[in-house]
Amino acid sequence: MRHLVYSGRTEDHPVLVTDEGGVRSLRFGTEERQTSIDLRRPWELQLAYTQWMATALLLHPRPESFLVIGLGGGALPHFLLHHHPGARIDIVEKERLVIDLAHDFFLLPRQREGLRFIHQDVWNFCRLASPCRYHVAFLDIFGPGCMAPALFDPDLYRKLIACLHPDGVMAVNVWSGELLLYEQTIRAAWEGCEGRLLRMQIKKRSNVILLGFAGDISRARLRSARKHSADFQQRYGIDFAPFLTRLRRTNHSSLLERLLFFG
Repeated sequence: MRHLVYSGRTEDHPVLVTDEGGVRSLRFGTEERQTSIDLRRPWELQLAYTQWMATALLLHPRPESFLVIGLGGGALPHFLLHHHPGARIDIVEKERLVIDLAHDFFLLPRQREGLRFIHQDVWNFCRLASPCRYHVAFLDIFGPGCMAPALFDPDLYRKLIACLHPDGVMAVNVWSGELLLYEQTIRAAWEGCEGRLLRMQIKKRSNVILLGFAGDISRARLRSARKHSADFQQRYGIDFAPFLTRLRRTNHSSLLERLLFFG
Protein backbone atom coordinates (compact mmCIF):
# COMPACT_ATOMS: atom_id res chain seq x y z
CA MET A 1 0.00 0.00 0.00
CA ARG A 2 1.24 3.45 -0.91
CA HIS A 3 1.86 5.81 2.02
CA LEU A 4 2.07 9.58 1.63
CA VAL A 5 5.23 10.94 3.29
CA TYR A 6 5.22 14.54 2.05
CA SER A 7 2.98 16.82 0.00
CA GLY A 8 3.97 20.29 -1.21
CA ARG A 9 4.53 22.27 -4.36
CA THR A 10 7.06 24.35 -6.21
CA GLU A 11 6.00 27.50 -8.06
CA ASP A 12 5.08 25.34 -11.04
CA HIS A 13 3.72 22.00 -9.86
CA PRO A 14 2.79 19.73 -6.93
CA VAL A 15 5.42 17.53 -5.32
CA LEU A 16 4.64 14.24 -3.58
CA VAL A 17 6.88 11.83 -1.69
CA THR A 18 5.46 8.35 -1.12
CA ASP A 19 6.58 5.03 0.35
CA GLU A 20 5.58 1.63 -0.95
CA GLY A 21 7.20 -1.65 0.06
CA GLY A 22 10.40 -0.01 1.27
CA VAL A 23 10.77 2.04 -1.90
CA ARG A 24 10.47 5.82 -1.66
CA SER A 25 9.34 7.76 -4.74
CA LEU A 26 9.12 11.37 -5.87
CA ARG A 27 6.28 12.52 -8.12
CA PHE A 28 5.46 15.88 -9.62
CA GLY A 29 1.70 15.62 -9.25
CA THR A 30 1.25 12.70 -11.69
CA GLU A 31 1.55 8.92 -11.50
CA GLU A 32 4.93 9.09 -13.24
CA ARG A 33 7.82 8.66 -10.82
CA GLN A 34 10.65 11.17 -11.07
CA THR A 35 12.76 9.09 -8.69
CA SER A 36 12.53 5.87 -6.70
CA ILE A 37 15.09 4.58 -4.21
CA ASP A 38 15.22 1.59 -1.92
CA LEU A 39 15.82 3.17 1.48
CA ARG A 40 17.91 0.15 2.51
CA ARG A 41 20.13 0.27 -0.60
CA PRO A 42 19.77 3.77 -2.09
CA TRP A 43 22.65 3.28 -4.55
CA GLU A 44 20.72 0.64 -6.53
CA LEU A 45 18.95 2.23 -9.51
CA GLN A 46 15.26 1.32 -9.31
CA LEU A 47 13.85 2.89 -12.48
CA ALA A 48 14.73 1.33 -15.82
CA TYR A 49 15.62 4.57 -17.58
CA THR A 50 18.24 5.47 -14.96
CA GLN A 51 19.93 2.10 -15.51
CA TRP A 52 19.99 2.76 -19.25
CA MET A 53 21.48 6.21 -18.66
CA ALA A 54 24.29 4.54 -16.71
CA THR A 55 25.46 3.00 -20.01
CA ALA A 56 27.35 6.26 -20.53
CA LEU A 57 29.80 5.06 -17.86
CA LEU A 58 30.87 2.22 -20.16
CA LEU A 59 31.89 4.70 -22.84
CA HIS A 60 34.56 6.60 -20.92
CA PRO A 61 37.75 4.77 -19.91
CA ARG A 62 38.18 6.31 -16.44
CA PRO A 63 35.32 8.64 -15.43
CA GLU A 64 36.28 10.79 -12.46
CA SER A 65 34.17 13.92 -12.86
CA PHE A 66 30.40 13.93 -13.31
CA LEU A 67 27.68 16.45 -14.04
CA VAL A 68 24.07 15.66 -13.10
CA ILE A 69 21.43 18.10 -14.33
CA GLY A 70 18.02 17.44 -12.82
CA LEU A 71 18.26 16.05 -9.31
CA GLY A 72 14.87 14.51 -8.59
CA GLY A 73 15.31 12.42 -5.45
CA GLY A 74 18.99 11.83 -6.16
CA ALA A 75 19.03 8.27 -7.53
CA LEU A 76 21.91 8.88 -9.96
CA PRO A 77 24.00 10.82 -7.39
CA HIS A 78 23.52 7.96 -4.89
CA PHE A 79 24.68 5.51 -7.57
CA LEU A 80 27.74 7.61 -8.45
CA LEU A 81 28.70 8.25 -4.83
CA HIS A 82 28.65 4.51 -4.15
CA HIS A 83 30.52 3.34 -7.24
CA HIS A 84 32.85 6.33 -7.70
CA PRO A 85 33.45 7.54 -4.12
CA GLY A 86 36.50 9.62 -5.02
CA ALA A 87 34.94 11.41 -7.97
CA ARG A 88 33.86 15.02 -8.35
CA ILE A 89 30.08 15.26 -8.76
CA ASP A 90 28.31 18.53 -9.59
CA ILE A 91 24.52 18.49 -9.33
CA VAL A 92 22.45 21.22 -10.97
CA GLU A 93 18.82 21.68 -9.87
CA LYS A 94 16.63 24.73 -10.36
CA GLU A 95 14.11 23.99 -7.57
CA ARG A 96 15.29 24.59 -4.01
CA LEU A 97 12.44 22.42 -2.71
CA VAL A 98 13.66 19.45 -4.76
CA ILE A 99 17.16 19.83 -3.32
CA ASP A 100 15.77 19.98 0.23
CA LEU A 101 13.61 16.90 -0.33
CA ALA A 102 16.57 14.93 -1.67
CA HIS A 103 18.38 15.65 1.60
CA ASP A 104 15.45 15.29 3.98
CA PHE A 105 13.61 12.31 2.49
CA PHE A 106 15.98 10.55 0.04
CA LEU A 107 19.10 10.20 2.20
CA LEU A 108 21.35 12.30 -0.04
CA PRO A 109 24.19 13.80 2.04
CA ARG A 110 24.30 17.57 2.34
CA GLN A 111 28.08 17.62 2.47
CA ARG A 112 30.64 15.20 1.14
CA GLU A 113 34.05 15.72 -0.38
CA GLY A 114 33.75 16.14 -4.12
CA LEU A 115 29.97 16.66 -4.03
CA ARG A 116 28.57 20.07 -4.99
CA PHE A 117 24.97 21.27 -5.30
CA ILE A 118 24.31 24.12 -7.73
CA HIS A 119 20.93 25.81 -7.34
CA GLN A 120 20.46 27.17 -10.87
CA ASP A 121 18.45 26.46 -13.97
CA VAL A 122 20.29 24.77 -16.80
CA TRP A 123 20.74 27.96 -18.85
CA ASN A 124 22.35 29.94 -16.04
CA PHE A 125 24.60 27.01 -15.29
CA CYS A 126 25.68 26.71 -18.93
CA ARG A 127 26.38 30.43 -19.11
CA LEU A 128 28.87 30.23 -16.24
CA ALA A 129 30.22 26.68 -16.61
CA SER A 130 33.88 25.98 -17.22
CA PRO A 131 34.76 24.19 -20.48
CA CYS A 132 36.21 20.67 -20.62
CA ARG A 133 35.39 19.94 -16.98
CA TYR A 134 33.42 16.69 -16.95
CA HIS A 135 33.99 13.14 -18.16
CA VAL A 136 30.31 12.10 -18.06
CA ALA A 137 27.17 14.23 -17.89
CA PHE A 138 23.58 13.16 -17.19
CA LEU A 139 20.70 15.37 -18.33
CA ASP A 140 17.24 14.51 -17.00
CA ILE A 141 14.94 17.54 -16.90
CA PHE A 142 11.20 16.93 -16.89
CA GLY A 143 8.13 18.64 -15.58
CA PRO A 144 4.84 16.90 -14.75
CA GLY A 145 4.41 14.51 -17.66
CA CYS A 146 6.44 16.52 -20.15
CA MET A 147 9.96 17.30 -21.28
CA ALA A 148 11.49 20.63 -20.27
CA PRO A 149 11.45 23.16 -23.15
CA ALA A 150 15.24 23.50 -22.98
CA LEU A 151 15.52 20.02 -24.53
CA PHE A 152 14.19 21.40 -27.82
CA ASP A 153 17.03 23.90 -28.22
CA PRO A 154 20.25 22.86 -30.03
CA ASP A 155 22.20 25.44 -28.06
CA LEU A 156 21.62 23.49 -24.85
CA TYR A 157 23.40 20.42 -26.20
CA ARG A 158 26.10 22.58 -27.76
CA LYS A 159 26.85 24.25 -24.43
CA LEU A 160 26.80 21.01 -22.46
CA ILE A 161 29.11 19.27 -24.93
CA ALA A 162 31.52 22.17 -24.41
CA CYS A 163 31.52 21.31 -20.69
CA LEU A 164 32.88 17.84 -21.41
CA HIS A 165 36.46 16.66 -21.72
CA PRO A 166 37.41 15.87 -25.33
CA ASP A 167 36.63 12.19 -24.66
CA GLY A 168 33.51 12.95 -22.63
CA VAL A 169 30.01 11.54 -23.12
CA MET A 170 26.57 12.83 -22.17
CA ALA A 171 23.42 10.77 -21.49
CA VAL A 172 20.07 12.51 -22.00
CA ASN A 173 16.66 11.15 -21.02
CA VAL A 174 13.93 12.13 -23.50
CA TRP A 175 10.39 10.97 -24.16
CA SER A 176 9.05 9.61 -27.44
CA GLY A 177 5.37 9.63 -26.45
CA GLU A 178 4.57 12.78 -28.46
CA LEU A 179 6.10 12.23 -31.88
CA LEU A 180 6.43 15.86 -33.01
CA LEU A 181 8.11 16.94 -29.78
CA TYR A 182 10.33 13.88 -29.83
CA GLU A 183 11.46 14.57 -33.38
CA GLN A 184 12.14 18.19 -32.45
CA THR A 185 14.28 17.00 -29.55
CA ILE A 186 16.24 14.59 -31.74
CA ARG A 187 16.91 17.30 -34.32
CA ALA A 188 18.07 19.69 -31.61
CA ALA A 189 20.39 17.10 -30.05
CA TRP A 190 21.78 16.05 -33.45
CA GLU A 191 22.55 19.65 -34.35
CA GLY A 192 23.97 20.56 -30.94
CA CYS A 193 26.18 17.45 -30.87
CA GLU A 194 27.18 17.95 -34.52
CA GLY A 195 25.94 14.49 -35.42
CA ARG A 196 27.94 12.72 -32.72
CA LEU A 197 24.80 11.15 -31.28
CA LEU A 198 23.51 7.63 -30.60
CA ARG A 199 20.08 6.56 -29.36
CA MET A 200 18.75 3.76 -27.18
CA GLN A 201 15.01 3.08 -27.21
CA ILE A 202 14.12 1.52 -23.87
CA LYS A 203 12.16 -1.69 -24.29
CA LYS A 204 8.46 -1.36 -23.47
CA ARG A 205 8.94 2.28 -22.44
CA SER A 206 8.53 5.67 -24.09
CA ASN A 207 11.90 6.77 -22.72
CA VAL A 208 14.80 7.14 -25.15
CA ILE A 209 18.35 7.68 -23.96
CA LEU A 210 20.52 9.87 -26.18
CA LEU A 211 24.30 9.54 -25.98
CA GLY A 212 26.15 12.62 -27.15
CA PHE A 213 29.93 12.71 -27.59
CA ALA A 214 32.35 15.60 -27.28
CA GLY A 215 34.65 14.01 -29.87
CA ASP A 216 34.30 11.38 -32.53
CA ILE A 217 32.36 8.26 -31.55
CA SER A 218 35.25 5.98 -30.70
CA ARG A 219 35.40 2.54 -32.28
CA ALA A 220 37.62 1.35 -29.47
CA ARG A 221 35.24 2.49 -26.75
CA LEU A 222 32.20 0.89 -28.38
CA ARG A 223 33.98 -2.41 -28.88
CA SER A 224 35.37 -2.31 -25.34
CA ALA A 225 31.91 -1.72 -23.87
CA ARG A 226 30.62 -4.83 -25.62
CA LYS A 227 33.65 -6.93 -24.76
CA HIS A 228 33.62 -6.04 -21.06
CA SER A 229 29.86 -5.85 -20.45
CA ALA A 230 30.07 -8.76 -17.97
CA ASP A 231 32.77 -6.94 -16.00
CA PHE A 232 30.64 -3.81 -15.91
CA GLN A 233 27.67 -5.86 -14.75
CA GLN A 234 29.68 -7.17 -11.83
CA ARG A 235 30.95 -3.70 -10.96
CA TYR A 236 27.68 -1.78 -11.19
CA GLY A 237 25.09 -4.51 -10.59
CA ILE A 238 23.39 -3.82 -13.95
CA ASP A 239 23.11 -6.20 -16.91
CA PHE A 240 24.30 -3.89 -19.69
CA ALA A 241 24.34 -6.52 -22.47
CA PRO A 242 20.67 -5.97 -23.49
CA PHE A 243 21.27 -2.21 -23.51
CA LEU A 244 24.14 -2.58 -25.95
CA THR A 245 21.99 -4.82 -28.12
CA ARG A 246 19.27 -2.18 -28.11
CA LEU A 247 21.88 0.42 -28.96
CA ARG A 248 22.70 -1.50 -32.13
CA ARG A 249 19.07 -2.03 -33.05
CA THR A 250 18.01 1.57 -32.45
CA ASN A 251 20.90 2.93 -34.51
CA HIS A 252 20.36 1.18 -37.80
CA SER A 253 23.42 2.54 -39.58
CA SER A 254 25.73 -0.13 -40.91
CA LEU A 255 28.63 1.96 -39.64
CA LEU A 256 27.59 1.54 -36.02
CA GLU A 257 26.98 -2.18 -36.46
CA ARG A 258 30.43 -2.55 -37.98
CA LEU A 259 32.13 -0.55 -35.25
CA LEU A 260 30.38 -2.12 -32.30
CA PHE A 261 29.81 -5.70 -33.30
CA PHE A 262 31.85 -6.60 -36.35
CA GLY A 263 34.96 -4.41 -36.17
